Amino acid sequence: MLAACLVTAACTEPKPGYEAVAETIPPSSIEPSSSVAPSSTTPAPSGEPFVIGVVNSEGNPGVDFPDFSIAFRAAANYINSELGGFGGRPLELIVCATQASPESSQACAQDLAARGVDMAMIGLDLFVAYGTFESAGIPVIGAVPVFAGDYSANAVYITAGNLVVQAATANAIVSEKYLGLKRVAIIAADSAATADALTYLEPALRAGGAEFVTIKGGETESDAGYRSLMQQAAAFDPPALIVFYSQAGCVGLMRARADLGIDVPSFASTACLGDTVIDAVGPAAVGWYFAGASGGAESDDSRNMRKYVADVTGKRPDQIDRYGFTSLGWDQLLTIWKVAANLDVPLSGDSINEAFRSGRGRVWSSDAPLECGSVPALPSVCLFEIPFARYTERGIEPAFGGVQVSALDVLEF
Repeated sequence: MLAACLVTAACTEPKPGYEAVAETIPPSSIEPSSSVAPSSTTPAPSGEPFVIGVVNSEGNPGVDFPDFSIAFRAAANYINSELGGFGGRPLELIVCATQASPESSQACAQDLAARGVDMAMIGLDLFVAYGTFESAGIPVIGAVPVFAGDYSANAVYITAGNLVVQAATANAIVSEKYLGLKRVAIIAADSAATADALTYLEPALRAGGAEFVTIKGGETESDAGYRSLMQQAAAFDPPALIVFYSQAGCVGLMRARADLGIDVPSFASTACLGDTVIDAVGPAAVGWYFAGASGGAESDDSRNMRKYVADVTGKRPDQIDRYGFTSLGWDQLLTIWKVAANLDVPLSGDSINEAFRSGRGRVWSSDAPLECGSVPALPSVCLFEIPFARYTERGIEPAFGGVQVSALDVLEF
């Protein structure tokens, strides 16, 4: 589920000269998300659409996350066709692409405000124009904050992104409730994304009483380079490893770990559980843990996600990866729908926002409670626990008995 500017992709500071792009589709041609035939048991949505403006980073090398927009469109189709829309009203999405610059994010916010959207939903945006949305009275809900300012912004973030992923990873390693290990080697790509992740991981490891060493490699390496990085990590004689690399790096490091006979618990992002990686490494994935993945047999919801994403992309359902940003985006919009479906007041962006802020939200996929603002230092964040999955000889399984691992045990405010 959580990585990107959360460590699975190179997320760099924007370079001068990027042109702001305020629309994915020209304004005159933007239409509501398409929907398929309504379910026979749920009335089809009708009346005035409930309009959500989406802001997502797309089209800029290094900061390109179209999977979020694809997932949002797929989830909107599912909501309209099988869940009766939002409060009985058809859901309409207006998607606006940013290109990793403050100017493009501001252009998106201004355009969505001019269109009078009911609320704004953030995929991944490095420069969310909170002030513009606030001035227009448009509530903002996102999946994961990226930078420190997002954690205290006038917004709701369903999870805490890197902060939770990294602190929960540290807790899973150091706490006696889980692995109880106090020595860790970190293998990390030398990138801005990794640097951001380490600002959360390293203090959490210290708070848990762990010694650690961080070994830096290039953003991409040869097979020999990945093997060298793994050998350097092994020289520290750690009982646990953490890897910060994208999918290609995970393939190289998983193979190197297996070739060198290293069998200590090893941690990576959920993106490294993707079909591309697992198909490439086979048994070399055994012994790896993945932050944010629940593991176990595929659920009906996951099958629905594959089906509807396949409809949007023109692929077959079996070609859709059930991990990564697509799954995260699907869960994000459906969590918002779930909150809206349980309102005891008229539907509006404000009433959805208030339900989140008052602790009445539940995560779509896990039903975990969303306690927004429960940590005063991080008022925009609603969830501080994540699951872990472990790859075994039998395949992917829930780790730690399937319990959610909290980040709060090793966070200091």
